[in-house]
Amino acid sequence: EMSEEGDPEVTGFGEEEEEEEEAPEEAAPAPEEAGHNAEEARAATEPAAPEEAHHGADGGSFKAYIQSVDICKAYEDACKAGLRKVNACVRRSLHDSVQAAKDTFFIEAPGNDKLTFTNRLTDDDMQIFAQVFMTPSVFLQRLDLSYNHLTDVGATELAQTILAADNNTRRLTSLNLRSNSIGPDGCFAICQAVVMCQTLRRLNMSQNPLGREGGLLVVDLLRNSPDLLELHLEDTEADIDVLVATAEALLNPELHLKVCNLQNPRIITLQEDHTVHLGRMLRVNTHLSEINLGKIKMRDEGVRQLVSFLLENKTLRILDLRCNELGAAGAKHIGVLLGSDCQLSHLNLSGNRIGEQCNVTGATAIAQALLNNRMLRHLDLDHNALCGGSLKVLADAVDQNSMLETIALFNNQWDQPSSYKFHQILSDRARVLPLRADFVTSEVDLRIDICKVNNFVIS
Repeated sequence: EMSEEGDPEVTGFGEEEEEEEEAPEEAAPAPEEAGHNAEEARAATEPAAPEEAHHGADGGSFKAYIQSVDICKAYEDACKAGLRKVNACVRRSLHDSVQAAKDTFFIEAPGNDKLTFTNRLTDDDMQIFAQVFMTPSVFLQRLDLSYNHLTDVGATELAQTILAADNNTRRLTSLNLRSNSIGPDGCFAICQAVVMCQTLRRLNMSQNPLGREGGLLVVDLLRNSPDLLELHLEDTEADIDVLVATAEALLNPELHLKVCNLQNPRIITLQEDHTVHLGRMLRVNTHLSEINLGKIKMRDEGVRQLVSFLLENKTLRILDLRCNELGAAGAKHIGVLLGSDCQLSHLNLSGNRIGEQCNVTGATAIAQALLNNRMLRHLDLDHNALCGGSLKVLADAVDQNSMLETIALFNNQWDQPSSYKFHQILSDRARVLPLRADFVTSEVDLRIDICKVNNFVIS
């Protein structure tokens, strides 16, 4: 409150305090007035509620924001002024968000969508994003800009505007920047912007040239994001240091990451130290339920060490070891894992060399484990050079394992005995759980043909 001369009743320090000492003493306020003044003084020094501080008492939601702003028209006008085409996916996302009239909105504009395949977002579009969406960015819940043409310049613009909203009010839960051209500098800006975002649950930076520097920046972000649930770093040109750093970070029991994708790093060493670090982490980590270790140049000795640690893990459900260098010896170690008290429900071993040179010992080890395993639901052994004998052994095991739901085997070396056995299995209507496969069988002139199922996805 102000006096008649304009001086504040609650003084600060220095000259104002001296001037008040010279002023004549005033009568003490009444108790009720004193309490009222104390509350006003305390309210003046305390920070306002996050939403009200930025948007007023009635503007704490996207629903309230769009009552005064036509966000769809604002985006279209900004594109016209900036000589840019309106992105159909962005416009559709805004329209759907407005129609939903919820407290948050989303932008899903993947560049591989049929509507925008020839109009992908670029760095110039991020300037338009900053102009239109910076104010309502605190209400942004999902942002998907995957498969576009963003570089470090666009990523920095995005980070400093849309992602730099007040950490106390932002609602962002998912950020997908997959398959752009974001390097270490753009990655640094992104990580700096979202490091304090307590609502972020999913981060996808896959297929960006992050390199070692950018990969380590994301690992630092992981260390400071205990509530992050999914992290995707597939094909980011990360090196062995990034894998080791990730494994060490996930030793922290306070991190709750459930899904980790580290596929296809740049591994140039023949030693498998990274496999040992990952195995030691998986032995004690009780939060991860899915990990993708495809294309990390894991060999038979590496999988032996990994299995020795996984035998103590009871929380991992999905293990992806596709496109490594596992032979028959490595498959034997996998058989040991499946034959134990293993909790895996998904196992991907595609693109290895388990059946190389008509070796049936690896497939036999896996088949024997399937006879007693009742947890595995989905098995992928595609592209493993499995001969007819290996396929027949697997078919016999699958026939007795009624809990297996899907299997992928098409790209192997089929013969008539193995084809006929799977023909019987796929035709068995008495099976507890019908078996889905990446192939179908048909009988023509007393011969069983195997045909591929297009776009087959293991659930």
